[in-house]
Amino acid sequence: MTLSSTIYDLRSTISRGFTLIELLIVIAIIGILTAIVSTNLVAARARARDARRKGDLQAISQSLRLYYADYQHFPSSNSGNIIGCGALATVCTWGGTAAFAIGTTTYMGHLPLDPSSTTTASVTYFYTSAGGDKFALVGALENASDGDIAASQARCANALNGYTIVPETDYVVCAE
Repeated sequence: MTLSSTIYDLRSTISRGFTLIELLIVIAIIGILTAIVSTNLVAARARARDARRKGDLQAISQSLRLYYADYQHFPSSNSGNIIGCGALATVCTWGGTAAFAIGTTTYMGHLPLDPSSTTTASVTYFYTSAGGDKFALVGALENASDGDIAASQARCANALNGYTIVPETDYVVCAE
């Protein structure tokens, strides 16, 4: 084998490239990996929104307990909203700018909006109370397999004040 024949063999090997089958296999592998990664990202984002929902409901619950400490009853509800914003105790809107406050006491700067809400589709939490010593806050979770859903529903069953929950998704916080 001479030097010129070695160079010719090297050139023919280099210029050959990938076959169509090799390219299709690589593209298929990349597609499968992309599908797996994107599915995991979607699930992680849903879990993060669910964690925020739970945190929002706990924060609202704390502000309602402060209200209860001052007035010995929880504020009444109207169509899923808390009645108790401003000096006239008007309906508080979810995600609104008005504080949940009576007189000079502010219980919460503003009521949060569900994290999946957009400017065109508002998703809110639900509050129910007859104004006594019970209340329930309801938020729909995206992860239906969350173990806290069933436990929260069982714990708060007597505080729902006639509200019908969705057993698969509704997470409930109540006065315990």
